Amino acid sequence: MGRTAVKTAGAIMNFQAQVDKLLNDLKAIETDLDEALQQLLVKSSGHIELSKKLGEIELIAEFLKEYGKDEDGERVKNLVRALRQRVYESTGLLIFQVQKSMLKAVEALSDAGNGLLMIDKFGAFLKNLEVLERTMRE
Repeated sequence: MGRTAVKTAGAIMNFQAQVDKLLNDLKAIETDLDEALQQLLVKSSGHIELSKKLGEIELIAEFLKEYGKDEDGERVKNLVRALRQRVYESTGLLIFQVQKSMLKAVEALSDAGNGLLMIDKFGAFLKNLEVLERTMRE
């Protein structure tokens, strides 16, 4: 009876260790996914800012089209300056985004490598799951 109890206790400990390993593997995969989602969020914020600038440009241009001929010369000049400023700001924002994209080209390769590592982690997860299943059968 004592030998069976020791064997059962060992199997339970092995089972718990395998489940812990599976949970750790899953946490590692979740961490990788969270990092990828964070990078996408940062990228989209630049697009939102550019969209806002384009909206401002459109608004100023529409105002000039509708009311420019009726306004005094100084006010039209100020609106044209504001329009030019928004265009330069948008161009600067695009240049900055292009620079960031170029600098992140290497990161993209790294991300692809990380994706392959995640696939490998899923493979390790499956192997550990198989070990757990074998342990449960014994």
